Amino acid sequence: MNEVINQEASAISIAGMLVHASPERLSTVQMQLAQLPGVEIHAVTPEGKLVVTVDESEEQVKGESVMRLYDIDGVLSASMIYHHFENDAAEQETSL
Repeated sequence: MNEVINQEASAISIAGMLVHASPERLSTVQMQLAQLPGVEIHAVTPEGKLVVTVDESEEQVKGESVMRLYDIDGVLSASMIYHHFENDAAEQETSL
């Protein structure tokens, strides 16, 4: 029975990030962030600070999506302020 659970279960990683962008490049940074899978922008200041979340599925759970933030031209820094990792298989097994 555990085999069936493990096949259907998945892991997800949710990271809350504070991204600081150059104010001159802010609109470009916003557009590039919005195009990244799993990235959602929640707040933006005129000074270039953005609050974003990055959701990664089991296939991406290595932090690849978070690392892509640093590759965007105009991003000065990106700091993780929250991280949640959830493994559905472990939760399902403990509830049995």
